[in-house]
Amino acid sequence: MTEITTDKEQEYCLTFNAMTEFLRSLGLTVKTNTKARGHQGFFLKNRIDISASIPYKRKIEVLIHEFTHYIHAKIDPEVFKNHGTLESLFPGADIKKIQTEMLAVTRFVDTNKSFNILNARRNEILEQIKQTDKKIKSIYPDFKRSYAYPKFEKTIKKTDAKYLLKYDKVRVKTMFTGKTKDYSIKTVEEDFPQFEESVHQYIRLKSQQRALKRVASRISRLNSYYNRPTELFARFVEGLFIDTNMVSEIAPYTYLVFCKELAMNRYLELADFINKFF
Repeated sequence: MTEITTDKEQEYCLTFNAMTEFLRSLGLTVKTNTKARGHQGFFLKNRIDISASIPYKRKIEVLIHEFTHYIHAKIDPEVFKNHGTLESLFPGADIKKIQTEMLAVTRFVDTNKSFNILNARRNEILEQIKQTDKKIKSIYPDFKRSYAYPKFEKTIKKTDAKYLLKYDKVRVKTMFTGKTKDYSIKTVEEDFPQFEESVHQYIRLKSQQRALKRVASRISRLNSYYNRPTELFARFVEGLFIDTNMVSEIAPYTYLVFCKELAMNRYLELADFINKFF
């Protein structure tokens, strides 16, 4: 259970409880004392779960997010199959412009700043690769990091260091004696002192390239997830609660279209919810 320690948190608690009662009055089942299947919250059919372990301010934001999923699903039942469309929410509008603006709002709402963290990590790795490449080329000018370098590969593959070309950390078991030996990219110099420094750098470069690939894959998955119509719409409404003025500046066109459609009751019970709590 979340402990209330400040007046502001007490205020958030009262608001959250009022919101849950409003949703329950619509016939929704709202669970607030679960682990939300390992997430901060989730929506499925007529049920919304909110994690009991997050602060009340965040509970409010997650509840708004999940309730918006519910509204989107009522408007567009295809939400459960293919994450719905923005066309069903903004008929006749410039969807490409709305999508661009909503993604900007998503990055504002993203409390974990996932994009910033991953992009910073990506840039850090790119710089490491650049510096490692520079060190190797200072000795071997014909080296190209996009290709295997035979001069190094031949030396490395005669030893257990060959495993570090694919993994950052390995445990190798000797076939006849059964003894094991641990190797790590962090201790490659100590593990293979017979190699010249350029070979060590080559092995490190392979590790850095693997790290870059992993980060790029995470960025791609995150972009794919955040670009789903259901997520764009939910984070837009969540953003309106957090800071309406900021969202109207970040997404002026979307904000105007949303307000027009809200006034025309396109978003069903979301209009009453916004009027009551925003």
